[in-house]
Amino acid sequence: MIKKILLSILTVLPTSIFPQEMKLDTSNTKPIVYLVGSIHHMHFDPESHYSIIDLLAQISALRPDLVCGEITPEAFNQPMEGYFPPEAAFLAEMASELNYRFVPADWRLDYATQAKADSEYPTSVKKARSALLNKIQATIKASDKQSMYDILHDSSMITNLDSLYEKIIGPNALAEIASGSWAERNRRAVENGLAAAGNARIIVFVFGIDHLPGLQRQLKLAGFEAQIPDRLFAPDSVLKVPNAVLERWKRNLDHLILIRDRKIPATYDCYQKVIQSKRIADLEEAIRISQ
Repeated sequence: MIKKILLSILTVLPTSIFPQEMKLDTSNTKPIVYLVGSIHHMHFDPESHYSIIDLLAQISALRPDLVCGEITPEAFNQPMEGYFPPEAAFLAEMASELNYRFVPADWRLDYATQAKADSEYPTSVKKARSALLNKIQATIKASDKQSMYDILHDSSMITNLDSLYEKIIGPNALAEIASGSWAERNRRAVENGLAAAGNARIIVFVFGIDHLPGLQRQLKLAGFEAQIPDRLFAPDSVLKVPNAVLERWKRNLDHLILIRDRKIPATYDCYQKVIQSKRIADLEEAIRISQ
């Protein structure tokens, strides 16, 4: 059923999801803000029952005017776009089909600073972090929920993720920097997203699941009670994405390879981020599975 619904959204009614006559004057109305957690390369694992198509179905069901994605403004539509989670480019490409605006809202610390902090990561923090991550992994493995979405968006999981960053990593300056200046990254993501809100009535932030408690906290400081919605899709086994998305991913992959091989101009920071990550392999897998 969800496949049929999504197909009709993409091919039959691309401009009728938000009929113009139904839009209200929101100039004096605070928008509703939702947080949806993504799982990056795990969206391409059928065992997760939370595919990238399911992610799109979840967002579509929330009927957003604005989607804030996990990619920085300076990388958006540029050679480094493929360094960011593939769902960001996917959601950007689908924006016109589902009649929402896509905004690149992420922020990233420079590689050199983060790597230096990581090399001096406190052992005590590593042990506490590992213990909590093991607990989280055990919870996931033991769960009988239908979709990874249900497991990761459960309130107890959000509490554990919040504890990881607020009680274990956050209080230690080196660990916080090694995590990419996590609190500052979430603050800037919210700042970037709200700066682009305009007259949006419904805003959805789509970031990795572990960002959700931090984003929720930053949004509350900005005066918004962001909601983490229940699952609104029936998990589907369809992994194929539209050709336009595949072409964008392939273009992004080509750019990352050129950066890796130093065949196009790139900053030292971009070069290091590409060669020190698994972004090329992950993007290759996403393309292979989604064709």
